[in-house]
Order: sequence, then C-alpha cells, then structure tokens
Amino acid sequence: MKALKLTVLSWILASVAVAADAQPEFLTKEVTGEAAIVGVNLEKAFQDAKNAALREAVEQVAGVMVSSDTLTSNSQLISDRIFTNSAGYIRKYDVLARKEERGVMKVTVRAEVGAAQLDKDLQAVQALIRRLGGSRLLIVIQEQSIGSDKVIISSGHMAQQLTESFQKDGWRIIDPSYAAGKLEAASGISLLSPEKKVIQDLRSADYVITGVVTLRHETPTTVFGAVSGQEIRGWYPVTGEWELSVFATDSGTQIARLSDKFDSNPKNLSPGDTLTVSYERTAFSIIKARGKIVVEQARKSVVEYLSKAEQNGNSVVVTVTGLSDYAAVSAFKKVLAESITGMRDVRQGDFKQGKATFDVVFVGTTDSFAEAVGQKTYKGKKVSVTGVTGNTIELTLAR
Repeated sequence: MKALKLTVLSWILASVAVAADAQPEFLTKEVTGEAAIVGVNLEKAFQDAKNAALREAVEQVAGVMVSSDTLTSNSQLISDRIFTNSAGYIRKYDVLARKEERGVMKVTVRAEVGAAQLDKDLQAVQALIRRLGGSRLLIVIQEQSIGSDKVIISSGHMAQQLTESFQKDGWRIIDPSYAAGKLEAASGISLLSPEKKVIQDLRSADYVITGVVTLRHETPTTVFGAVSGQEIRGWYPVTGEWELSVFATDSGTQIARLSDKFDSNPKNLSPGDTLTVSYERTAFSIIKARGKIVVEQARKSVVEYLSKAEQNGNSVVVTVTGLSDYAAVSAFKKVLAESITGMRDVRQGDFKQGKATFDVVFVGTTDSFAEAVGQKTYKGKKVSVTGVTGNTIELTLAR
C-alpha cells in the first residue's frame, strides 16, 4: 500500500486529535496528484495522477477526524478498508489544472468528499483498532531445514519474522512454552489441525498461528545444472514451502489457512541479498521477503473475523463456579439467555464438581458482558466476576 505522504502527515500532526461531534456532510479540498509518464501514454498518466489527487483529498479529510498516532500507526489497516475505496467518498470533482513536467504528470482537482460517511466508516475502523490493540498472539511453528546431506536442523526464521512484525503492530506475543503438551511441535498434523478444544483451552492468547515450515538446501548443480561437466560451487539455493493456520481461541475457529511454495528466485529474496553467503542466509532472506505476505494475510483474517463479530456477536467462554447440580446449570443458562442485553446465543458445555461452562455469542466486548452479568443475582447469590480475558469470563456464585 502507498504510504501516507510526508506533506499529508505534517498537516495531520497539526490537526485536531479527534473528530468534532457533528461532521458536515461534505468537505471541499483542492489537491494535486502526480504520476510518472511511461512511454507516450499520457492518458494513463493523467488518470493515475487524478486518482492520486482524489485519494489525497480523502486522506486530508480523514486526517481531521482521527488522531495522527492512530492514522500513522494503523495506516495499513486504514488503507485496506478506507483509502482503497477513495472514489466512493467523492461526490463530485473538477479538474483545475493538468501539467506535464520532466516525465511527470501533475493534476490538480477540487473535490467534494463525503465527510459524514467517511467519519462513520473511520469510526468502525477505529473500533477494530481498539479491539486489535494489545491482542495476545501465540506463535507455535515447527520449522526445519533439510540439508543436502538429509540432516534435519531446527530453525526459527518464520516465527521470528511474525513476532517482530506483529509486535510492531502493538500485539502482545505469548511465550509458546506454556502451550507444551497442547500443541505438539513434533507433529505437523497436530500443528495444522489441532482439536477445537485444545485451541479453546489456550486462553492466555486471543489468536494462535501454528503450522509447519520446511526449507531444503539444494545443491547448485541441481538448481542451475552442470557447466561443462563441472560442479558449481559458492552458491546456496534453498527451496521449500510453508502451511500455517490462524485460529481464534474464543471459539477454536480456524479463521485462515495460509500456504506458499518458494525457491531462490531473486524476486523471493530480500533486496540486496544473493545466494553466495550461506544456506542459513538464503533461508533467512526468503522468509524475510515472503513472510510479509503471511503477516498481511494473517492480519487481514483477524480483522475480517472481528468485523463479522461486531455485527454478529463475539464467541465467549463463560465458566461458572458454585452451581449445585445439573438443574441449577440449566436454570443459570436461562438467566444468561434472557437477562443479558446483547446475548445472541447460549450453549451449555461441561459440568463437573460444581463448575459449568457455557459457550455464548455476545454482541459487545467481554468487559461490557462482565459489567452486565456482575450486577446479577442468582437464587439470592451474588454473581461475582473473578476473571476476564478477551474471550473468557469466570464467574463465581457468592454464598
């Protein structure tokens, strides 16, 4: 995605931090867009420059509606959901000037931007940003490098790439050591298709990325062929594939399955890297370059999952301690279903030794759920909230 231009960012930094309570329906902006002239295709350059100007008009209007920190640190998300649809916010526009200069087309427009609709959509994105903020991510990946001598070596390039990228996004990365015995790192099948119950039990994380990465060290002769019958040396080509899954721990739902194959083609390497250093360096370069795709797809899958949850409700696991028998469990289920505003569905789960679990669908956050249920009583007993995470609530019936 195109980064926000420095001039726009500078203007945004001087703008108000939040939108006013009431936005005008439309705002008018005069802006200039640029595009390179390729060959003699002036018409394409004109259209590209005009579209760039219209997009910048939308960016400028967006800048007065949200804080600069929110806009810059979440520019990828806002670009995906707002700026790629810039034309949809333009009611009308006039081309004021068109100029060709040193191989660059410059187009100035006066555009009317639908501020009210843009504000509404930005608020929806900001709600997603708040929900993404501090999301806890567990990364458990079996990564192995297979040498030309068939010796298998464990490595961790993909996990490192994912960890660094999501940390920059503000995610909290959970130490995978606590998941030992749940997600079995020795088994590709367990990593790719863990049982739903296993994922739901990983409640210290909101999302899990798990799977298998295989890197193969190839001989130069195998990849490039022999030259005049001589062995090629000093090159370290790598091929391989990965298959990863993204799970939401609230429901154990697989929200994305990502796979890719790769080789040592220069387009798969990080800029400036070659195949002449070592197999380790080649593998790291490929993962760094291609791993960005995994990050983008994983982020997109989580955003789409949250978007649907905003409309249809979030899956929350509720644990209740202090229910005497099965009849009390059924009765408490009825209380949840009928007395909590925003409750879409309640399904009864396990019950053992006075502790019951319920899988519920709730429109809102677990915090708002906790506030609502914490004000209830059940057969004269106060319902106390004793634990809350992004997708779980623990309740205790006080005696």
